[in-house]
Amino acid sequence: MWIEKLFSLKYVALLIASLLMITGLTGICLGVLSGFHAFMVLIGGLEGRVGLYLIESIDQLLFSLVVMILAAGIYKLFVGNEDTFSNSLVLKNIGNFKELKILLWETMLLTMTIWAALGFFMDDEVTYEQLILPASILLLALSLYIVRGKEREKR
Repeated sequence: MWIEKLFSLKYVALLIASLLMITGLTGICLGVLSGFHAFMVLIGGLEGRVGLYLIESIDQLLFSLVVMILAAGIYKLFVGNEDTFSNSLVLKNIGNFKELKILLWETMLLTMTIWAALGFFMDDEVTYEQLILPASILLLALSLYIVRGKEREKR
């Protein structure tokens, strides 16, 4: 029936990937605006802390990259085929959810590290709450190391 084709996982995944891609592109625009704001502070057109705006820009751009990788991974796994993104060094190796998860895991670790650094620059006084994020990053990195070690043992 036509209703079964309409609710096919392929079309739902295509819709989700498209919405994620739009979200990622919007995030890139916001990151570029933050970078422009930092540049304006640097040349003296505006007042503020240049480093703060630069780190915010990097954080927004990296998070947008995570969202776009997720969109491309969903597209490749559900809609595309093995030749999809064959020219991309990163995306051509995604063949299952585990590979997509590890790629997103690595990207999120980098994004969280930038975000933690941003927290230290924003506040003049270091609080114990700011130590939770670095501890979480450490645990996630250790978990990734263990998962990757098990993958190497299987080879």
